Amino acid sequence: MSASRFDPVRLAVLRDLLESVTEEVAITCRRTAVSPNIKERRDLSAALFDADGRLLAHAAHIPVHLGAMPRSVEAVRATLKLAPGEAAIVNDPYAGGSHLPDLTLVRGVFEPGRTRPCGYLAVRAHHADVGGAVPGSMAPQDDVHAEGVRIPPLVAVRGDELDPVFATLFFANVRHADEREADLRAQAGSLARGEARLHELAASRGGVGALLREGADLVAYARRMVEQALRALPDASTTVEVALDADDRQGRPATIRVAFGKRGGRLTVDFAGTTGPVGDGLNAPRAVTESAVYYLLACLAPPHTPPNGGLLEAARLSVPAGSLLDAPPPQPVAGGNVETSQRIVDALWLAAAACWPGRIPAPGSGSMSNWTFGPVPDGPAFPVYYETLPGGAGGGPEGPGPDAIQQHMTNTLATPAETLERRWPVRVRRHGTRRGARAIGAAPGGAGLVREIELLVPARASFLMTRHATAPPGVAGGAPGAPGRIAVIRAGRRRRLAARGVVRLDRGDIVRIETPGGGAHGAPAGVRPAARRG
Repeated sequence: MSASRFDPVRLAVLRDLLESVTEEVAITCRRTAVSPNIKERRDLSAALFDADGRLLAHAAHIPVHLGAMPRSVEAVRATLKLAPGEAAIVNDPYAGGSHLPDLTLVRGVFEPGRTRPCGYLAVRAHHADVGGAVPGSMAPQDDVHAEGVRIPPLVAVRGDELDPVFATLFFANVRHADEREADLRAQAGSLARGEARLHELAASRGGVGALLREGADLVAYARRMVEQALRALPDASTTVEVALDADDRQGRPATIRVAFGKRGGRLTVDFAGTTGPVGDGLNAPRAVTESAVYYLLACLAPPHTPPNGGLLEAARLSVPAGSLLDAPPPQPVAGGNVETSQRIVDALWLAAAACWPGRIPAPGSGSMSNWTFGPVPDGPAFPVYYETLPGGAGGGPEGPGPDAIQQHMTNTLATPAETLERRWPVRVRRHGTRRGARAIGAAPGGAGLVREIELLVPARASFLMTRHATAPPGVAGGAPGAPGRIAVIRAGRRRRLAARGVVRLDRGDIVRIETPGGGAHGAPAGVRPAARRG
């Protein structure tokens, strides 16, 4: 490799240029979308790929999206031949998708006069409903067919307009179709804007094809940087098991098992021994599992390392086919993307902490604390609500974990109380941190969130959460974080609810959610650390 290939000035300019395109795609989508989940919570991500489907660049969006999107592009490339002005859609978890509400649009980038793409732009956004048995498409189910509409890779945009055949079929099977259409049009328009911007920026660099081919240097540089970071760490290996707060199909407790090792500049991550499929939608497609490993490598790399496909090239990853981390159809997957992904990170975090003591924070809340609600058949109509809620972060070598923060595989905002009360028939009663809920240790874990929402009309709600039966663990003698809790307050009486389930809410009911806290790092002064398992 020539020294000029890794010229820091050239690579810095190239990185900023490519990432600016993905940022513009996301901003355009967010500004033109209608649903608060995309517009205000920013539950979307954008990325840029070369002609071979390698991830070249993305902005600071949602980690569980970004590490999994290469599989979506791979599925589109294997299935379709995109023409200029076309974009494919996919959400099939067994063909490049993550879970059904995440609709990914993939658009080919073309040089003038060419019929084969020289690259791809993709934008993934979580839609508040994609059909299924329960409003919000995020209820715990035992079969993927109950979770919503499953879309294999197909052309959804032609000539920069939604394909009428696809649109007719899709909108007939989802709730609040006008909101779905507006958000899909926002995604499609943002990709068109991104391709146009690429051509503008590439005009002085030999064209868009030449520009994207330069991206191979960024990929090689990212791999080089993460390999150097790994070489600087001591060689080590360990095996960790973490519970999933669920049972497998045979009624046995489900666990994620990882054999974790580092030798030289290579990381080995082997999930052999992980439990088979589970219910409640907690299975993860392989793409989601890969995204958790990608996230770990991004955290281990130096801060200025460009995030792209080169990071994952530094790992040897093995995932047992048919396990809950590579779910086969028709296993349900709604919670794999949002809950199991966090538990995979817990396992990787604990393994890294065992290999390199004093360097890795304790696991955080370990749950995105998902809940949805929508209208009941005999009640007034209103849009479907979906949200993930933040929890406490783990304490670490640099200090205590922050309170009530989105972390690890998620990177969204909270829905503002003003938006909640304006758009949905609810009243926000409380929104703040859980008092007295920080895990004790040398570096305490952060406290979770407490939120109370009063329903002003009847509604059907679903909850999809974990870390209620088991606590987020501490490391190096730190105490575990507080488990999560859900309750409904009806006529002044509080009734505890399960972490995953579907309930009917009446007018005046108050839903109280307390999200898990993060584990602490290190024993308090004067206390000798004890061994701890996840």
